[in-house]
Amino acid sequence: MRHNKLKSINEEQGIGLVEVIAALGLSIIILTALISLSLFTVRSSLQSKLMLEGTKLANRELELVRALRDNSTAWENGSNGFLNQIAPCVAGNPCHMDSASLTAVVGSRIISPGAPEETEIFFIAYDPVDSSDLQLTDEEVRIAVTVRWTIAGEYKYARLYTDLTNWANK
Repeated sequence: MRHNKLKSINEEQGIGLVEVIAALGLSIIILTALISLSLFTVRSSLQSKLMLEGTKLANRELELVRALRDNSTAWENGSNGFLNQIAPCVAGNPCHMDSASLTAVVGSRIISPGAPEETEIFFIAYDPVDSSDLQLTDEEVRIAVTVRWTIAGEYKYARLYTDLTNWANK
C-alpha cells in the first residue's frame, strides 16, 4: 500500500514537468507572435506617417504651382507667362517650386539631405490630352507632383496631379 502511494506521488510530479514544458512552449509561441505583431505595427505606422507627410508635401507643391499660374501676367506670352515659366518642366527634366520667389526651378528639391527619411519633391508638366510635352498654344496643362523617399533601400512614392486651365482668359 505504501508503495502505491509513492508511485502515485511520482506520477503526479511527472505530469507537472510535462505541463511546465508545454506551458513554456506555448509562452514562447505567444511571445514570438506578439513581438512580430509589434514590429509590423511600428513599420506600418512609419509608412503611414511618411505617406501622409508625402501627400501633404505634394499638395503644397500643387498649390504653389496654382499660385504661380494665378500670379502670372499671362497664360503663355512673355517671360512672365505661366506656360513659359513651366515649359522646361517636362518628363526627364523635373522642376520644383521655390516658395520664396514663387518660381519654377529646374531640378528636384531634397528635404533633410542625408537623413534616414530623405525626401525628394518634383513636378512635371504635360499636355493632359495626349501626354505630350507642352506647347505654348495649350489651353490646359497637367501638373504631376511626385514625392519620393527611401525606406530600407526601397523607394516609396506619393503622387498627385491636377489640371490647370487658362481660366482667366476664357
